[in-house]
Amino acid sequence: MVSDTRVVVAQTVPEFGAVSDNRDRTLEIVRSHPEADLVVLPELATSGYVFESAEEVASMAEPRDGETARAWAAVAAETDSWIVGGVPERASGRCYNSAFVVSPEGLEGVFRKLHLWNEEKRWFEPGDRLPVFDAPFGRLGVQICNDLWFPEATITQARRGADLIAVPTNWVPDPGVARESRPAGWTMGVHQAVAHANANRVFVACADRAGVERNVPFEGQSVLLDPNGRPLAGPAPEEGEHVLEADCDLSRARDKSLTDRDDVLADRRPDVYDC
Repeated sequence: MVSDTRVVVAQTVPEFGAVSDNRDRTLEIVRSHPEADLVVLPELATSGYVFESAEEVASMAEPRDGETARAWAAVAAETDSWIVGGVPERASGRCYNSAFVVSPEGLEGVFRKLHLWNEEKRWFEPGDRLPVFDAPFGRLGVQICNDLWFPEATITQARRGADLIAVPTNWVPDPGVARESRPAGWTMGVHQAVAHANANRVFVACADRAGVERNVPFEGQSVLLDPNGRPLAGPAPEEGEHVLEADCDLSRARDKSLTDRDDVLADRRPDVYDC
């Protein structure tokens, strides 16, 4: 495992339904950062988010060997980088809110969102696995947006040896909470990511989208956090496209000790937790 891993987090503003154009923009971003070891793209980066029918979802969903997977594999080979990005996936007659994990060798695997949010439950089936991927730079976990609100997911991936959690996301305002009342001015997604990074001593890379789609505003504020929960890059502004990057010593995530007597994983008490 290399000591310095260049992680790039891309905040984009996709156009709903413009799959080819949105895909092309992700390719441009990857090509413009050839030094990256890992590029994280937003949730549903190729399609947009606010679907209104199953037919819309089906028209934009792709199989794991479809055009986006092939295009990302080609640019990954061109730049010698890994890519994690959100795509509506079609498989066995069902659709999933998925993230493709792509390396210079091709598609390494697919993560399907476990905890669907609101209207997503009308269009997508939930996933049922929490894989950790072995990359040349370290071990990579993936979650999508609402998965980050469930601490068991990060705990599980940390216990499985994940050094970094890549989080393609589409953060929207918390229901009933005014923006000006948010703690520290950050969207709650950033606070969740900070807490999970700190509690499990892992790097967390959240790639959000920005813009307004069918009257739904998105929060931006993509961020890259170290195992203490401190931002290495970002949070990005709420509006517009932004690319964050930082060198990460992923070996730091292998040390779970806080003091000589405290360890964030070894000190867990699953024997008394009601979950």
